[in-house]
Amino acid sequence: MIIRRALPDDVLGINGMHAACGRSLWDSRVLDEDPDRCVVVAVIDGEIVGAGKTHHQLEDVIPARAGYYLGGVSVHPDHRRRGIGRALTAARIDWVWERSDTVLYFTDDHNVASMRMHASFGFEEIARSSAILDARADGGALVLFCAQRRDARSTRDADSLTGRA
Repeated sequence: MIIRRALPDDVLGINGMHAACGRSLWDSRVLDEDPDRCVVVAVIDGEIVGAGKTHHQLEDVIPARAGYYLGGVSVHPDHRRRGIGRALTAARIDWVWERSDTVLYFTDDHNVASMRMHASFGFEEIARSSAILDARADGGALVLFCAQRRDARSTRDADSLTGRA
């Protein structure tokens, strides 16, 4: 498996994979060059089997905070439960760490698999709402999570112990 940045020509492969997942197709503009967005794909034997993206929210829109968000991740049904979603998530988190000490994401409150996986990266719940940004809960609530880069968290913890802020 190869995890790499998506290229403009990947839109057909991504959308083929999304169709197999029953997910909405992406507009090709998602793959336009943007320094505040990262789109990654998982490729096995030349076939795109997974994709994930980030987006940069510039302003607070309660309950969402301004910052870098992990957007949706999709893995082809024939390739699930093999660590592909985790690898796509790790790649996007690493990209955010180059830009910020904080990364955010949200999911429906019934998506236990996503919440467990993200918890292993240090995500903690910070809010619940029926809508976050442009997304609406599909029955229950959306849960907003935040993770801090470990070295940044350690520095803040040390500063709080020494009285520096």
